[in-house]
Amino acid sequence: MDNSGNSEAENHDLVVVGSSAGGIGALSILVGTLNTSFPAPIVLAQHLDPQRPSQLGSILERRSSLPVLLVDEHEPTKLEGGKIYVVPANRHVKINDGHVHLEADHADRPKPSIDLLLSSAAQSYGEHLIAVILTGAGSDGAVGAVDVKNAGGVVIIQNPQTAPYPSMPLSLPPTAVDHVVEIEHIGPLLYDILKGVELPSPDKVEDPLRELLTHVSSEINIDFRNYKSSTILRRIGRRMAVTQNATIKHYTDFIRANPDELKELVRAFLIKVTGFFRDPDAFEVIKSSIIPELIDRAKSNGRTLRLWSAGCATGEEAYSLALLAADYLGPEFSDWNVKIFATDLDADAIAFARRGLYPENVLTDLPEEYRAHYFERIDHGYRVSKILRQTVIFGHQDISRGVPFPRIDLVTCRNLLIYLKPDLQEVVLDLFAYSLHQSHGYLFLGKAETARPSKPTFELVNKKWKIYRCLSGPLAFPLHESSLPDSANFYREPRRTLLPMVASAQRDWTPAELNITQLRRLNETMLRHTTVAMVIIDRQYRIVTINSAARRLLGIRDLGYDQDFLHTVRGMPYQEVRGAIDACFRERNTMHLPEVEMDPSSEGSGKYVTFTIISMQIEQGAPELAVLTVLDVTEQVHIKHRLEVVQREHSALVGELSTSNKRFAVINKEIQDANEELQAANEELMLTQEELQATNEEFEATNEELQATNEELETNNEELQATNEELQTTNDELTARTLELQELTKHHRIEQLQLAALLERFPHYIMVLNAEDLTVHAINPAYKQLLHDRNVQGLPMSEIFGGRQVAELIKMLKTAARESQTLHTDPIFASVDGEGDKVRFIHTIVPVGDANGATVNRLFLYSERVE
Repeated sequence: MDNSGNSEAENHDLVVVGSSAGGIGALSILVGTLNTSFPAPIVLAQHLDPQRPSQLGSILERRSSLPVLLVDEHEPTKLEGGKIYVVPANRHVKINDGHVHLEADHADRPKPSIDLLLSSAAQSYGEHLIAVILTGAGSDGAVGAVDVKNAGGVVIIQNPQTAPYPSMPLSLPPTAVDHVVEIEHIGPLLYDILKGVELPSPDKVEDPLRELLTHVSSEINIDFRNYKSSTILRRIGRRMAVTQNATIKHYTDFIRANPDELKELVRAFLIKVTGFFRDPDAFEVIKSSIIPELIDRAKSNGRTLRLWSAGCATGEEAYSLALLAADYLGPEFSDWNVKIFATDLDADAIAFARRGLYPENVLTDLPEEYRAHYFERIDHGYRVSKILRQTVIFGHQDISRGVPFPRIDLVTCRNLLIYLKPDLQEVVLDLFAYSLHQSHGYLFLGKAETARPSKPTFELVNKKWKIYRCLSGPLAFPLHESSLPDSANFYREPRRTLLPMVASAQRDWTPAELNITQLRRLNETMLRHTTVAMVIIDRQYRIVTINSAARRLLGIRDLGYDQDFLHTVRGMPYQEVRGAIDACFRERNTMHLPEVEMDPSSEGSGKYVTFTIISMQIEQGAPELAVLTVLDVTEQVHIKHRLEVVQREHSALVGELSTSNKRFAVINKEIQDANEELQAANEELMLTQEELQATNEEFEATNEELQATNEELETNNEELQATNEELQTTNDELTARTLELQELTKHHRIEQLQLAALLERFPHYIMVLNAEDLTVHAINPAYKQLLHDRNVQGLPMSEIFGGRQVAELIKMLKTAARESQTLHTDPIFASVDGEGDKVRFIHTIVPVGDANGATVNRLFLYSERVE
């Protein structure tokens, strides 16, 4: 796929394509865009009706310039480059050792299972596998695509906006998708990825690579210069192939001219290997040993538990930690102050994690009791419960530049350090030590990490899963030199410094850091002395500074710096406040949110505040900030509510009194009339009660019938949906057949024209007769000349031919038509020149059948004069 240092890589690549409803048309377009030099084998899995014979292979064969083969149902099929392999419609398959193997049935899976096919291919081919998910209903392929992504492969989906059935492409987690492409462009993209580019060894591209990564760091504020060169080069090579750039220098120029490509490159750099309770044995150790100890210790610390998931990707690991804490604490969970900080470089992954919405297949390995208690079923998957979402605070952070969280009890950081250079690994470990040393907390690295924390700082608790306890740490948090501003000596030998957590530290500050420092000094000197609650946040909703009045009013017990404001404040209406903040930044106008209820579940008895949001920028070029002033209006709102209630009650009483006065005049008469009617009404009621009882029984019977009818309608609806998919597949096949018939008609017309031309040029006498009634269908110019250009088409041959042996010729014509045999006459007197009894002719009769060869419909009569 990418050929960096491996000229034979293309011989080990594989493309797997999965589709369902509407897939025949999509597959026809895809294979039609592949040229004969396509280097890798392609395996196609299409959901079809197993009860009907599939014509998919023959349909694709007419569209493709590559050989199309059907997977053998009796023995493994070997995969060869430049060939297309079609999976049988009613069998599951796996890929192993370069062969396609048929599998037994797997319960609750459509056939063939795209998930099963992709997962097995990912194990065999790893990063040399390309998965393509096309149009289709359902979610088959989502689990397998995640396995492909985790193995380092490439995942491509058809654009859901233009796919006839977008459910299958949309079922993939967005972080598992590398390319969203229109169907007609997928084939060229596959060829570009497989062709790749030749990259030299890392030591020969140091200067161009340094230039490229410096540009990336300056544009997006994420530093990849300390990642392993081999890993970075492999991913750069893929993007170079897709964008058709031959050298790193050309690719750097391409990125400068095309800013959108920068985002694609960063997505290729960021690796998201995650899942709920990934490595269950490791989480069992955390559950049985670490969590109980941390919670016992936290009981004497104000019931506060602080965890940090560094490199959280799409959030599954962070929510797994929340599940462990909630499971252990049980009903007491809501009474504890549990904070789980989850950070990652990828802003898109963080946005996905904040939603807490996951497709059903991602929760396959989650224990059923967790799914039942802590997830809410929605249309296309599951959402993490609100109480867990409020516990996890997500943030976008570069671990080499970000500020560590203080007083952390457990840090998890898996599959991250292995991509960093040793000097940056030490800096990150020192960051973790700073976060953990006050609480003597734990560091969970996982078995894949190779970094070894220093013994004076950490002690090993579990060797297999690399779980460490922090013994000591720095009083100030460490900062790697790469996070400081660029200078002429930027690429000198890396070293580490300490960033003191006081404003008077002696070092060079960036403008952004100076702004934040000034704001926090302002908080210390002025904001803390005002009774107005004030919070200053940046465009990512992170708290830059907050005074004590705001912490008390909003219930923020921790320091609050660099935390996500929207998720830190419990009970605040997320969408309403976020919309106001976004509008303030966007329109640069002051926004006002009056009487915001902080806990809607309290049904009006909770706290009410008023937010005023003002956009602020200290100087030109400095980061945009927003100042939020918060006023407690709970008492005013409650008084207002009570006054509204009293006013409504007063108005209601006045209305009731007025109505009562009017009615008192007629009540006495109504009472008298009512007494007279009461006896009759009682008798009527007794009869009505019996009638109602009978009617009620009829209603119950009718209701049961309606329920049965409803169940039948639901069954019919399911059958109609299945029939609709079958009709769609049949329609695709009929379309292909129509095209085939059009091609055959064209060929038939050409053959007729060629036959007519042949008859025109042939020098001998040729006549074509209709076999049924021996009428003339056509004659060539030689016969026309013999007939003196007489128009004989449609006339019986008995009217044209003369001579005493014409009857013998007619008899032989009928025999040839009946027995479908070629016959020859002796020289006989039978001709069309008027001298039938003077000149003899030898006649050859050739029968011609229809397209199936079953019926003779034409007779070719070749006549030769005998001198």
